[in-house]
Amino acid sequence: MLALYPLAGLLDPLLVSAVPGWAPWNVRAGIGLALVMVWGPRRLPLLMAAAAAGLALRAVLVPASHPLAASMAIPTLAEPLVFTLPALLLARRLRRDGEGFVLEDVDGVMRLAGLTMAGALGQSLLLLALARVLPGWPLAGWTLTGWDGRAMTADPLTVALQHWVGDVAGVTVTATLALMAPRLAHPLHPARLLRAQTLGQVAGICLSVAVIFPRVVGSRFYPVFIPLVWVAAGSGLPGAVLALAGLEAALSLGIAVCDIQPYQALKLQILMLSLAMTGLLLGAVISERERVRAAAAKGEARLKTLIELAPDGIVILDADGRVEEVNRLVADLTGRTPDILRGRPLADLLRREGGEEWLVAADGHPLPVESSLAMVEETGGVMGVLTIRDISARKRAAAALGQHRAAAEQASRSHLTEELAAALAHELNQPLSAIVSYTGACRRILESESQSKALELMGKAAAQAERAGAIIRHLREFYRTGQVDSAPVPAGDLVAGVARLLADEVANAGARLDLAVEDGLALSIDRVQVEQVLINLVRNALDALADGATADRRILIEMRAAEDGTHADIRVADTGPGIAEEVAGRLFAPFTTTRPTGMGLGLSISRGIVEAHGGRLRAGTGTLGGAAFSFSLPLASRPLAPPAPEVPAPEVPAQEVPDAAA
Repeated sequence: MLALYPLAGLLDPLLVSAVPGWAPWNVRAGIGLALVMVWGPRRLPLLMAAAAAGLALRAVLVPASHPLAASMAIPTLAEPLVFTLPALLLARRLRRDGEGFVLEDVDGVMRLAGLTMAGALGQSLLLLALARVLPGWPLAGWTLTGWDGRAMTADPLTVALQHWVGDVAGVTVTATLALMAPRLAHPLHPARLLRAQTLGQVAGICLSVAVIFPRVVGSRFYPVFIPLVWVAAGSGLPGAVLALAGLEAALSLGIAVCDIQPYQALKLQILMLSLAMTGLLLGAVISERERVRAAAAKGEARLKTLIELAPDGIVILDADGRVEEVNRLVADLTGRTPDILRGRPLADLLRREGGEEWLVAADGHPLPVESSLAMVEETGGVMGVLTIRDISARKRAAAALGQHRAAAEQASRSHLTEELAAALAHELNQPLSAIVSYTGACRRILESESQSKALELMGKAAAQAERAGAIIRHLREFYRTGQVDSAPVPAGDLVAGVARLLADEVANAGARLDLAVEDGLALSIDRVQVEQVLINLVRNALDALADGATADRRILIEMRAAEDGTHADIRVADTGPGIAEEVAGRLFAPFTTTRPTGMGLGLSISRGIVEAHGGRLRAGTGTLGGAAFSFSLPLASRPLAPPAPEVPAPEVPAQEVPDAAA
């Protein structure tokens, strides 16, 4: 576009006004304004160099116009400087997009026109100033000879007005055309140019211009507006600026060919200014309207797409509560097309009763839904936006979850019942077996008439029966609540009681039970449950010693206070072979056992009891060489009376008491 700047100066010799050498509309200044807007002020020297090149080119091609004279050189070189400020202000105030400045609105065109008028006024004031300062200046009132050889008297104000009108008309059209060049590919497409409408518009412009010449009369100007309005209404600002450029070219050709008087040239300039303002403003209005319409259509299409793709059903209601529009999901849920649903009252589509909502399908089947209504204000009233969500799958899932939960609770109760039954069977086996053994021995002794021994065995049987009842009560409470009924228990009494209960079994196994309990130690425990833990661990040790692999059959129960002062550490160790590798990883799992007749529940139950007391049952290898089980229990917070002296395991002859497992 820079190459066009010096070439535009060659149009100046077409002037027929009072000052020879100036064009009727300043095309060059419009190109310069556009270049400054695009490039900024840093390339202004390059633009001034192009102006000087234009003068040199004109001196070579049209020497008769005297381009190097002061009357031509000074305004030509000052022109880029005069229009720089309007160009920079326009560049700051106009919007820009990917293709350049946006002029296709009334605001942009009005700013371009206003700042162009200010720049043209500056150029005209410069000419008037030069007329006063420089002697022999053409605007000083001299009698001159125009390019047609006729004598003309120069009126400075009239000539300045001509320059102002010519600059405004030329700059507004040319600058708009230059700035919109990237957007003119569509209007200038060959297929569009060859349309009947476009050809008719071109013909209308040519005919309306032909009517004006050769006799320039004001009444002949009006037909020119008809094709211009036609083009602007059909193509907006791009079409209007192209039509204005064509009109300027046609009027320039008429001025060059026909015998135009100076006063007639001013009329044509004013006509061109009126055409420029009318065409640009009308084109901007049409372009702005089309842009708003396109944006609205695009927004409407996007909104419709979003509504169609929404995961919920959407119903648009009018002010009377009737359906205006529905999305695809509502149509699918109801089994009706949108055309059938439009105009129906909402009550035909959605029912509410007892806090429940359902959608009425075409077959009358109710579909459970939940809805939300929002009222939106619009021009002339309000509309409702109803969102509907299908909750039938949620209700089915909730029903299935309820059934699953009931089944899980039933299975849990069954499992708990089975576990309680297994625990009772395991824990009651020993006291019941002892009762059977004691009563059998008592019967045999009674047959031999040894009543004192029989009474002793009957007492032991009664104690075992009481213990069985205590076990049942404590296990039932433990499995019902998962909690323990803790109370202060002297550690020495606890261990001594376990030793007494197992004395016969230890003696029959040919083993020795050693007790090592720290003095004054008191535990906060459920005594019956912890007794069961110790009994289970000692029995497991007796089973491990029963294979006879070692002659030293010893079991140690050790109990001492932990370092933290709040717990006691308990350990049960034996001299047996240790824990078998095949069961080491699942030792505490229910029904894990190495005995053919064992149930495998002792360690599982013991672990649950220890954990209920806040401890953890662990297995390993002890100092005696065999297996060792250790755990911790809480100490009692209040002191107890001094514990009873340690009670050794009573010596019971193995032959007098039958094996408890019999």
